[in-house]
Amino acid sequence: MSRREDISFQDAYRLTVENVKPLGRELVPLTKLVGRVCAEDVYSKVNTPSADVSLKDGFAVKSKDVSNASSANPKQLRIIGSLVAGKQREIELTDGCAVKVTSGALLPKGAEAVVSVEFTREREGYVEIYADAEPGRNVLKKGSDVGAGSKIFCEGELLYPSAISLLAAGGYDSLWVYKRPSVEVVATGSEVVAPGRKVGVGKIAATNLLNIYCWLTSLGLKVRSRVVKDDAKVIRAALSEALHRVDVVLTSGGAWKSEKDLVVKVLDDLGWQMIYHRVKMGPGKAVAFGLFGSKVVFCLPGGPPSNEVAFLQLVLPAIFKVCGLRRSLIPVVKARLAEEVRGQKDWTQFIYSRLKYSGGELVVKPIPLKRRLQDMAEANSMFMIPEGVEVIEAGSIVDAQLLRPQTLAPTL
Repeated sequence: MSRREDISFQDAYRLTVENVKPLGRELVPLTKLVGRVCAEDVYSKVNTPSADVSLKDGFAVKSKDVSNASSANPKQLRIIGSLVAGKQREIELTDGCAVKVTSGALLPKGAEAVVSVEFTREREGYVEIYADAEPGRNVLKKGSDVGAGSKIFCEGELLYPSAISLLAAGGYDSLWVYKRPSVEVVATGSEVVAPGRKVGVGKIAATNLLNIYCWLTSLGLKVRSRVVKDDAKVIRAALSEALHRVDVVLTSGGAWKSEKDLVVKVLDDLGWQMIYHRVKMGPGKAVAFGLFGSKVVFCLPGGPPSNEVAFLQLVLPAIFKVCGLRRSLIPVVKARLAEEVRGQKDWTQFIYSRLKYSGGELVVKPIPLKRRLQDMAEANSMFMIPEGVEVIEAGSIVDAQLLRPQTLAPTL
């Protein structure tokens, strides 16, 4: 594939997702499956419950024996035994009789319903019933939670805690899931100071590296990071090491065209397959993407807004696909635009914004990046002005990406 330069965002996105694929599979026990992605369609192996059971503490009965029962018209039945959850005992219910049961107990043969204990009263081997119970009342039918052979998850689904419970109910103690990619972030710049070190005069903290690192670790990925100076030999050594030990390599800085922008030149010398460089998107234009064998490589620009936008809009979709996901984990909501925004006809623009409830609906207000890092930190959402659109009028409905999980909390 020939390299492409100065392409549209739509083309860049398409080329990104077309050129990455999930890693292999691995078998993982239930207790470690939260946050993992199914590598196959999943079907229940068993019925849950395995037989009809009682939903309540009470008495298993035949419905005809308690027909029209009430406090004014109690029905008296003879107690012929009891059943508790977790124990199996053969009892056959006959006419005019009842069996005492606990929640989760197997129903005796012939029982049609369970009368909850609060509508009963025991007396010397008999029980008075003060409520009727049609067939099926307070009964959890065999396979009603999950039926044997039913599909419970699709390939590409993310597994949440409740999903793990369903897998256990379906007879699983482990599951085939996609492997998680290992990632290394290499920040370049002689002025960039690694986290934890003092930032002297003329130096800057490695904010881009930290931002990317935190996004990735929040997804449960293992991430390495390092800062290297603007020296071709040093950058080459760092990238060579990274390309041989991780699945995805992300660089920060040095992606443009100046004599100090060395990263793309070094990758060219190393023999990567560049797929594109420079995208008609703002912020984020200088981003480059390519492959080194099976390894995924992104070069991100050094300006904080450009770095984050390129990461969110192009790197994360690639990461999600490598993880095996069928959809993005960044939620998108419809919101009304608080004020007019302007774009460029041949450009895709991404706008940092503040999303909140107002007048019973979601309203999104653009944030001008006058203070870069501070404004970025205050933004809880982002929306796009597509290529070909020069104006989106106030009051229009736009798709807003949520950059914080708590964005839609009622306190906003």
